[in-house]
Amino acid sequence: MESPIAALKEKFTELSLISLLCSCMHNNKVKDEVIKYGDMQVKQLDKSGKAFEVVIKPPSKDPSEVKLSSPPRSPTCLDAKTIQEKLEKAEERRKSMEAETLKKLAKEREHQTEVLSKAAEVEAAFAKKAQEELKKKQELYEQNQQAQRQAKIERLKEMDQHAEVVRQNKMIMTNSPKA
Repeated sequence: MESPIAALKEKFTELSLISLLCSCMHNNKVKDEVIKYGDMQVKQLDKSGKAFEVVIKPPSKDPSEVKLSSPPRSPTCLDAKTIQEKLEKAEERRKSMEAETLKKLAKEREHQTEVLSKAAEVEAAFAKKAQEELKKKQELYEQNQQAQRQAKIERLKEMDQHAEVVRQNKMIMTNSPKA
């Protein structure tokens, strides 16, 4: 079934616009006169010839042309067999939906365990790296402490030697005759 707009476009392509306007603007036409072109009607609305009413097809009063269809109806009274079939189908749908939900949950759990294991691996790697750094720092600290102790011992030895030299010089000075 063609829409009115498509039909109008078709008619305008069949008739040139100029011939349509010229035929409607004849002075000998009466205001309410309707001009027919095939199944299209043109009616002049004002005396200036600038307003027209174009009717593609007059409205049909025959109800046989109008076909309204209603959606198919299900039978109102159902027998026990159809009810049982419907219940079984509904049960199958419910079970399939439940199985699908369980699959989704299993995938989510699997993803969660993967994420947790990856996080544990990252944490273990971080802890291992932190322990290695701590060991390096402790070794460096111990080396620095040992070096400081050695430096103190060396200074104390030098001080002892200097003190011994000073004592010897003092002894020599005290034992020697005064001149």
